[in-house]
Amino acid sequence: MKTIPARLLVVLALTLATTACATRERYESRIQQWVGSNISVVMDAWGYPSGSFEAPNGNLVYVWDRQDAYDAGPAFSTGIYGGNGRYGSLFGLGYGTQTRLLRCQTYFEVDKKKTILNWRTQGNDCRM
Repeated sequence: MKTIPARLLVVLALTLATTACATRERYESRIQQWVGSNISVVMDAWGYPSGSFEAPNGNLVYVWDRQDAYDAGPAFSTGIYGGNGRYGSLFGLGYGTQTRLLRCQTYFEVDKKKTILNWRTQGNDCRM
C-alpha cells in the first residue's frame, strides 16, 4: 500500500481550511440569490424576522438581527524591542477575559407582493 506524501497532506489540509472558512462574500452571495423571491423563502430559512419598518418609498423592510458574544481567554504575546543601543525580546501572558460582541443585521426590502427587491447587511459577523 502506498503512503500519501506529507506535502500532499499539507496542501489538502490548507485547501480544506481555506474553503471551509465563513466569509462575508459567501453570505452576501447567498442572500443575493433571494432577490426576486417571496420573503417567505427567508422566513423558511431563518425563521421570523426581528422586526420590520416602512421605508420612505412605502415599501416594507424586514430586519433579521443576529447577536452573539464570546469570552476571549488569556492571550500570549511576543515582541522585539530596541533603542538606545539596547535590544531584546519579550514574552507576555494576558490574564482575565475580554468579551467580544458579534452582530449581523440583514435588511430585506419587499414590494406590496412581498417580493424581495434588495437587501443590505450591517455588522461584524455577517458571514456564512
